[in-house]
Amino acid sequence: MNRMLLVSAVVLMGSLAGCGSDSDDDDPIVIKVPSEQDSTPEPEPEPEPEPEPEPEPEVPSGPFVCPETGLYFCEDFASGDLSRWNILASPENTEGATGEFDILDDNGNNVLRYTAATAGPNKVDGELLLVTPEAFADVPSADYFVEARIRPRQNSNTASKFLYMMARYDSPGNWYAGGLNVQNSSSSTKVEVAKSEAGSISRPVQAGKPILLGEAGETDGVWYTVRFELIGDALSVYLNGEKLGTSEENLYGEKGLIGLYTYNRSFEIDDIKVGDPAVKPVQLTIDYAEPTWEVEAGNSPLQVTVAALQDDGVTADTFSVESSDPAVVSVSTDGNLVSLTPLAQGEASITFTSGSDGSITRSIDVVVAEGFTMPSETYGDLANKVMPAVAATDVHIDQPLSITFDDTPQLGDIGSVRIFRSSDNALVDVINLGPEINHIGYPGQDRVRSVYYQPFMIDGNTLHIQPHTGVLEYGADYYVAIGDGVVNATLNGKAFAGLGETAGWSFSTKAEKPTGTEVIVDDDGAADFRSVQGALNYMMADVGKDDAAVITVKNGSYQEMLFLRNKNNLTIKGESRDGVVIHYDNYESFNGGSGGSAAPGPGTPGGGRSVFLVEGADNLVLDTLTLKNDHLRVDDASNQAETIYFNSSYRLIAKNANFISEQDTLLLKGYTWFYDTLVAGNVDFIWGYSVASLFENSEIRSLGDSKSSSNGGYVLQARTQNITDPGFVFLNSRLTQGPGPSGNVIPAGASYLARSGGSADYFDNVTFINCAMDSHINAIGWAGEGINSQPAPNPVVASAESGWREYGSTDLDGVPLDLSSREFGYVLSAGEAAPFMDRASVFAGYNGGEGWNPEP
Repeated sequence: MNRMLLVSAVVLMGSLAGCGSDSDDDDPIVIKVPSEQDSTPEPEPEPEPEPEPEPEPEVPSGPFVCPETGLYFCEDFASGDLSRWNILASPENTEGATGEFDILDDNGNNVLRYTAATAGPNKVDGELLLVTPEAFADVPSADYFVEARIRPRQNSNTASKFLYMMARYDSPGNWYAGGLNVQNSSSSTKVEVAKSEAGSISRPVQAGKPILLGEAGETDGVWYTVRFELIGDALSVYLNGEKLGTSEENLYGEKGLIGLYTYNRSFEIDDIKVGDPAVKPVQLTIDYAEPTWEVEAGNSPLQVTVAALQDDGVTADTFSVESSDPAVVSVSTDGNLVSLTPLAQGEASITFTSGSDGSITRSIDVVVAEGFTMPSETYGDLANKVMPAVAATDVHIDQPLSITFDDTPQLGDIGSVRIFRSSDNALVDVINLGPEINHIGYPGQDRVRSVYYQPFMIDGNTLHIQPHTGVLEYGADYYVAIGDGVVNATLNGKAFAGLGETAGWSFSTKAEKPTGTEVIVDDDGAADFRSVQGALNYMMADVGKDDAAVITVKNGSYQEMLFLRNKNNLTIKGESRDGVVIHYDNYESFNGGSGGSAAPGPGTPGGGRSVFLVEGADNLVLDTLTLKNDHLRVDDASNQAETIYFNSSYRLIAKNANFISEQDTLLLKGYTWFYDTLVAGNVDFIWGYSVASLFENSEIRSLGDSKSSSNGGYVLQARTQNITDPGFVFLNSRLTQGPGPSGNVIPAGASYLARSGGSADYFDNVTFINCAMDSHINAIGWAGEGINSQPAPNPVVASAESGWREYGSTDLDGVPLDLSSREFGYVLSAGEAAPFMDRASVFAGYNGGEGWNPEP
């Protein structure tokens, strides 16, 4: 019997530290909070009979069987009878979906299988089947949940890739739904709430979650529990018991019917339930997003945080964790934190099982390679082959590593580069192949930016290796080891078989950190730091919070993500605007969300998709440099990719600078001033929650979309919090166009000044004053309701006080534009435009009315 740990997900389990899997027996180990019943009383002359221990609650196991009571409707397909369903999809259809349903015996459990074919010309053709009115008669009202287990599958002709459970179905093309948006890449899949009105589908909730596809025509894949909950106007979607979003909608108020919709995925579905929405789903979620973990034996444990709740949505549940081979991967727990330790070469499956519902499981398949062995091969003289050079001294603590081979190196699948301290052979860093987690910030910082990053990059014959942040110390000696199998290449004429201590790649770091409030960054010359983040760490750790400070960055290419928190009055000044390029390929599918800092620790990184994350800083100045997000928009990824997320209610100045991305280039809050600066992008490339953002004497360049030669995109999406705040203001600036990274150009009239997020919780406050606009801007200007299926702005009718506004617009030659063709916006008079004519007026509300008037 495999060892199993049964644990409580309650945080109070701290008292259980030290309990775990050290026992040698094979019986399940039950861990629970000690109680009086667990203690053996001291002997008495005539002891009372010891009470019988309460039995552990019986955990359901095996296939789910519909209960006789407790649900409004239930379908487990055990009988194979589909008489309670009206099947709309058929291979014989001349209109509509031509896929086919059948019953699949899935390891002794009947499930409903849909094999997709053609999707049909209209999205309404994705309606596959509906419950019969008679079968749905016991549902008492329009408030209910519909839940099912769904296993999505690869197929061709996938169209929009929606896979939804419909509810409150009114008629063809008129319904609500909750479910999955299943792209071919799990990095861009989503869990969504959808509404269809006359066949036009909008998705007010889109929560990114990795969803894996089984192979076409096979029976592999992952089962996901999806719940769609309807309570009044509130529509909520859950995945595996975790609530991911709610939207308020008022189109359909009757209970209608339930059904299945896909446009257009093959899938299996089972255990369809409809019930009282007051009964919440059992939750079992783990924060490790990948289905597999590849690791070397002896590496640090993988720590997985488990969230387990009972069906009231509040009470902590128990869960069990089982390793299929504890000799390969052992399992231990501390409260809701599970540690998986790779012990020996082999494979093991780790299964997490809900204590309330044994049919709810999560799993991680682990492949453990042979543990790291110090290579003994030598390669002669490594001069001019490695950086830092052999026996180099005064090496920067943020120095990246590189090694140049005789030919182009090829990376292996599993392995690591390791850095050891020479004095005691202490291991200070393990850099594994594949994406790694990096905690950006200085050692000991209370909150850091945790992100996935790519530590290995190949450039010609050179392998560049980026250690984790903060692992090297001043005044220390180190050596580098590369495991056998990490790289396939030749070095000094020898087949590369790893590099160990005897090969002699060693170096010594600088004796002391710099002092003062001014430091220099250079990627290859005399400087205090090799990276911009190294200098930021110094400023946060060693310079007073409000002390004026300057980081001077020499010309070079700085491929890194950045983090600054709670440091005021800092200037980052480049040597030249185009010569200093700080860049990284970071995007939604790689590091999801706008991001934020967190206390150092295990778990899925939440540091976000921007290149530069700024939190709580005031008077940050970015001067004479380029900040670029290298990500290109592609079909199989979610492409939001900011250069900077200024998450501060204070002030940012950018002057004589470039900000370049494709989607969501700038995400702004607080008060920001962009002067003589280029901002380039394609989709909502200036957006956020600014109180007042002024773009003065700047160029706003729309780029051709790498995904589409016909898409011109949208310049802005404002989410201003107060109706009277200025929001985004453009003064004496130029709206230009140019080819995108893939060479695509924008057709005339294909771009719009702004579109709305479609929420009543914020305002679309955008104003253009005396700006020149090229021909890519559509004559109507604004993408209001119905333009490319966009929602209405807030306010719906703009005025001088709020909304989309414009004054004095010209073409690039200075000829006034005819603004009578504008729609959805408001054309200001000269008097109404006056509050936006200078920076002092725009920033008059700063610091409770104190105002702010920055100078170039």
